[in-house]
Amino acid sequence: MTAEAGLAMTALNTTLNVINFVQGQVKGLTEGAFRVNGFSGAGFEAEVPLDQLVEPVPVANAQLPMIRGSQSRQHVYWLRYVRRGIGATDKKRVAVDLLVRFTTFDYVPKGGGNGPTDRERKILSKYPCWGIANVSISLMPTGRGRNPFNKFNENGSLDFTITAGSDGLPHFRIEYRVQHGAKTLMGTTIALNHNDVGAFLIHSNGSFEIVPGEGRTDKHFRITQLSGSVHNRPSAPPLTAAQAQQNGNARIAVYKAKYLKPGDISPALAADEYEHKGMKVQGFTGMGSPEKITVSRKRISAGHVATAAEDQGHESAIRLEYLRNGSVLGRRVRTKIRALLLLRFTVVPYLTDPDAHQKREVVYVDGVRYTGFRNVSLTVLEVGKGDPTVVGNGGRNYDVSAVKNRHEEESVLHFAPFVEEIDGQVGSQIRIDWFAEHDGAALRSRQHSNQGQMRLGVNQSGSPVLRLLDTDSNNYFTVIG
Repeated sequence: MTAEAGLAMTALNTTLNVINFVQGQVKGLTEGAFRVNGFSGAGFEAEVPLDQLVEPVPVANAQLPMIRGSQSRQHVYWLRYVRRGIGATDKKRVAVDLLVRFTTFDYVPKGGGNGPTDRERKILSKYPCWGIANVSISLMPTGRGRNPFNKFNENGSLDFTITAGSDGLPHFRIEYRVQHGAKTLMGTTIALNHNDVGAFLIHSNGSFEIVPGEGRTDKHFRITQLSGSVHNRPSAPPLTAAQAQQNGNARIAVYKAKYLKPGDISPALAADEYEHKGMKVQGFTGMGSPEKITVSRKRISAGHVATAAEDQGHESAIRLEYLRNGSVLGRRVRTKIRALLLLRFTVVPYLTDPDAHQKREVVYVDGVRYTGFRNVSLTVLEVGKGDPTVVGNGGRNYDVSAVKNRHEEESVLHFAPFVEEIDGQVGSQIRIDWFAEHDGAALRSRQHSNQGQMRLGVNQSGSPVLRLLDTDSNNYFTVIG
């Protein structure tokens, strides 16, 4: 048993003191025959009393104010709902692709006149006091397909609501209700009238899951993690009251660099080759911007060494879809090749190395924080699958294949990354070259090959963005958030 698990046995929220939370704003995501309603902005309050986080309370003041600390993690999950027909019409009827986003963060004692003593700070540093904020459910951009997919234009709805859970560590319970009207097509019943309900759980360690034991939810929903990771709930190092006051008054120093020289770069590693029915995808892992750069305000100065601050970085991800449609005698046919890909990375700032007074400064260039990328990988997306012991063999029909090769033609999709510094762009850039070769299939698909480039960088607000740089990249790739 881990130390955190042991603490969790005692650090439990009570069923009486349900944690304060903001319910968020309900959002109608679609119009038309099948409606989807999500929400945004839900989360625990930024300040809560201690007894809403732990039970029994380990210090005398059960109402000690706890506020949001400096640690946080962002998480994004792909939630897919699928409903199929019955009997001989067991085809996909309705499908909805959603993004579930949330942030996990730590709680720390609030300073000030009624703040904790140094002893209380030390005691509370042993408890995993974490919360959840910015919870939202929205439609996922699907690029070239309908979302929701509604093959027979049947009437129905999918609605989500959120409540705070109080059994165990504070968490959220997302409940759903889905309704479908009966549907006949040319005298054949393809769907029965039905109503289903179920729930999911969001935990403060970044986990998002179906409530255990809900078989129908397991059958019709699939969860795939896109960004972030399940993590421990580390406590911040205990600070004395004086240190907390000093930190509260501290200001971030900025180093305004005019000239910059990148350091050495470690080459990327080839990811394990993914093969499915003749389609081979070769990605990469371990790519990153330089660990160290040299910055200066004047061209002739020796400059200062700055290091990528991975402990201050944040994980993110971008989903990519590679898609080729078949062509026979000039006629466009159904998708013949598809690959779902995930580009994962950590966006990091650069801090100057400590001076004689242990002072460090954040590097800015032209008024914008200079950033780089670490731990960059591009691989086939690990799509969530149904557990056969829960959903049965028929339930596997609801799974999504990350790679599709309709005619099983010999094909290769290859990626290679390079680090670049681009004039007019913010921070270090990762250029990704790709090429694809498809042998074709007699009377069903033509042979072809293509290549192109894309570039990972940040915009003027510091948000990561993947730019497709040429015609072939725009024709065959779709960037999905």
